[in-house]
Amino acid sequence: MFRNSRRGIVRSISLIGGLLVRNPTCTAAMALSASSSASSSSDAQQKQQHSNHAGASPHWEALWADGLAKGSRFDVAGVSRPLAAELSRRRNHASTSASGRTIMSALIPGAGRAYDAIALAEHGFDSVIAVDLSPAACAAAREIATYYNADHGNSTAINVICADFFDLEGQYDFIWDNTFLCALDPSTRERWALKMKELLKPETGELITCVFPIGEREGGPPFALSVPLVKSLLEPVGFQSTLVQDQLPLEQQHRRPGDPLESVLTRGSALVTWRICNDDDNNNNDNNNNK
Repeated sequence: MFRNSRRGIVRSISLIGGLLVRNPTCTAAMALSASSSASSSSDAQQKQQHSNHAGASPHWEALWADGLAKGSRFDVAGVSRPLAAELSRRRNHASTSASGRTIMSALIPGAGRAYDAIALAEHGFDSVIAVDLSPAACAAAREIATYYNADHGNSTAINVICADFFDLEGQYDFIWDNTFLCALDPSTRERWALKMKELLKPETGELITCVFPIGEREGGPPFALSVPLVKSLLEPVGFQSTLVQDQLPLEQQHRRPGDPLESVLTRGSALVTWRICNDDDNNNNDNNNNK
């Protein structure tokens, strides 16, 4: 029954920055609906167990539960532009480079509808963990992830988890922070940096932060960020930036589909790639500073 019903599902295809994303636009099959209901109930129970802290705001669940439409508020209705551009750059680099390691596992905190999780799976990650605190967001993400996994014959390529980022365990080869830090209360920023270090594999892992919004801004979320601010959080706990892209073309900067291109002039974006320093890195930095 599930297989037959899937044949009648209409998918729209959106191409953003050269990445193909399939979005289901019709009602899901009965089996999927039942699974989503059970997952939502479980998510709600898990949410009650989360620790009470400034970073676990009920604000997000209220927005999602109220019926967050694609492309509205913070939903960009597809793969984020900065990630699309970065993955395209990496594909081009891989085609001309004789070396390069394969990254296997990825983590996306504050994943929303998991558009970026699909992009990372398409890029070649074997396992992508999409995490969100909101049960309603996770239900929306699972609807998309379930069809992607089924279409690709892999039930675990994208795994949606309803959880508090600060409660996560394990380590990952790649972490993509896309407007997650700017959504957190500023009082949790140092804790965010320590948690990122805990979750990233120390020898080979990569963290990429989309620094947004850059510019004068009062209050939040999103709270204003800058490259120096993010450096002041990550460098003291042992991170080293390996690539700073603070001059992204306007069309590659973070925005919603309906936002005019000029909006990025007051809400700019930068991409910074990080790794955890080892002792040799620290010694080299000390030697360079003493010269």
